[in-house]
Amino acid sequence: MTLLHKIAHLLVICLLLITAVSIAIWFYLNPQPHRQQLFINGTILTMDSNNTVAEAMLTSGKRVMVTGPRNELEKLASIDAVEVDLEGKTMVPGFIEAHGHFPASGLDAISADLSSPPTGTVASLDQLLRKLKIQAGEVKAGEWIIGTGYDDTLIDTDKPLTRTELDTVSNSRPVFVRHLSGHMAVINSTGLKQLGINSTSRSPFGGDIETDSKGNPTGIIKGTALNPILNKVFNFSYLNLVKALANSVEDYIVEGVTSVQNGLTRPQLYFPLAMMSATGVIPQRITLLPEEKLAKQIDLKYAFPDGEKTGTGALKLVTDGAIPLYTAFLSTPYQTVPAGKSASVRGSPKFLEKELIQKIQKWHDKGWQLAFHANGDAAIDRVLNAVELAQGKNFKEDHRHILVHSQMIQTEQLDRVKQLGMTVSFFPAHIYYWGDRHRKLFLGEQRASHINPLKTATDKGVRFTIHSDSPVTPVKTMELINSAVNRLTRSNHVLGEEEKISVLQALRATTIDAAWQIFREDEIGSLESGKLADFAILSENPVDNPERLNMIQIEETWIGGVKRYDRFDFSE
Repeated sequence: MTLLHKIAHLLVICLLLITAVSIAIWFYLNPQPHRQQLFINGTILTMDSNNTVAEAMLTSGKRVMVTGPRNELEKLASIDAVEVDLEGKTMVPGFIEAHGHFPASGLDAISADLSSPPTGTVASLDQLLRKLKIQAGEVKAGEWIIGTGYDDTLIDTDKPLTRTELDTVSNSRPVFVRHLSGHMAVINSTGLKQLGINSTSRSPFGGDIETDSKGNPTGIIKGTALNPILNKVFNFSYLNLVKALANSVEDYIVEGVTSVQNGLTRPQLYFPLAMMSATGVIPQRITLLPEEKLAKQIDLKYAFPDGEKTGTGALKLVTDGAIPLYTAFLSTPYQTVPAGKSASVRGSPKFLEKELIQKIQKWHDKGWQLAFHANGDAAIDRVLNAVELAQGKNFKEDHRHILVHSQMIQTEQLDRVKQLGMTVSFFPAHIYYWGDRHRKLFLGEQRASHINPLKTATDKGVRFTIHSDSPVTPVKTMELINSAVNRLTRSNHVLGEEEKISVLQALRATTIDAAWQIFREDEIGSLESGKLADFAILSENPVDNPERLNMIQIEETWIGGVKRYDRFDFSE
């Protein structure tokens, strides 16, 4: 055998080994379901159009074959069907994240967790700075020292966090602290210099580069001024991305969430997230909502192909800010404003009205579904006006444009939502985490009691979903449902008794209605014949005990007929 033949022979062997290893990895990441599985001895909430409750379910591979009476399904099952005893527990369709920012919940793997109680431990400025100094020792020289989850309204201090305080963490390395809302950050002097932000920098429309009395930047950056900064700061290595993903996958899987969402996808994350879901690195299904820059690339056919695991969803446009930052665009002023601010402050839009109209018309004409971040009623008005104009010029029967958050939406605006064929994704988790501050600080009792008006939307016939907006609030499915049903704040105050909805309505808002909102109701969201077998097993039936929702445990999570989480399997 010649040397050339030997080399060729070795290359063939190497290729075969690589192929074998690749196949082994693929099967490890994508375990296959049994040919048939029969689930018995439990309560199955199918979430079909009749809210049918079944006593058994038969699956065929990764799909639901049929639900119904146990004795009938036992006759249909093959002799080798695997029998799964639910032991009296309750099965529901896999929960679908209607709006969130996967994998941002996992950022604590690569940044300092600066969140305050009840989700974190940071209650003072000293504690915040101490955590950042610890994080400084975890990152390599030249990399950004990052903290996430900071909430200025929960820190025990009479002055805001600025570059001055962050300079005590490091005066030679860049430090970046992101506000829990995602709409504000604080940067130290070194970071500002690295980003080219100085006394000559001007705030863009819809944003603010805050300055002190001498015209120097304080380090506080808000709104659209953050947009060009984020890509420079969150420029993670592949290893760091994988670390964040691993944490985030676990955050969701233990909560029964089988479909996740990246609610504002930037170009550098699009293909990695899509590929990692399609290949099984991310077990959940994922919907990617592109920012406008990415949407332009996708529109030029640079799109990852949609499939069972991955899908490109609505184009996301951010039209205002957040209530806790006083940047949500309201029609009337906030109740109490920070020192030094105008008493008539009511937030501001992120786009000039003419620009918003042009953007919506352009993408509506192209056939894109649109999702609008809009918290304040004034921001919602502008979106509704623009969508009405777009529909008037180019009517589309079933566009399903989404109002995201819509916390301050008014009754008459819900009428317009229905008329325009739009849908809403509400943020009731805000009731627990910020409800008391809405009452006492931001909005006052009357306005606060009407945030996230779920019952009014139900009565108006507006189809809606509910979400946690992770990482703004934690991925806690039953806590989210509890907020929609019982509307309790952290002080146990009922915020808007008249806007409570039933457990069944809340379950639908996190399953079949969430699937419908992203045009996937024929594949997921309910347990019906032919649909993918994505479901969660709960410790008890939530419909029976609305007052016990927070005590219900997610026992198991199944995706495509395969168990991916078991609360009692400690080998996981």
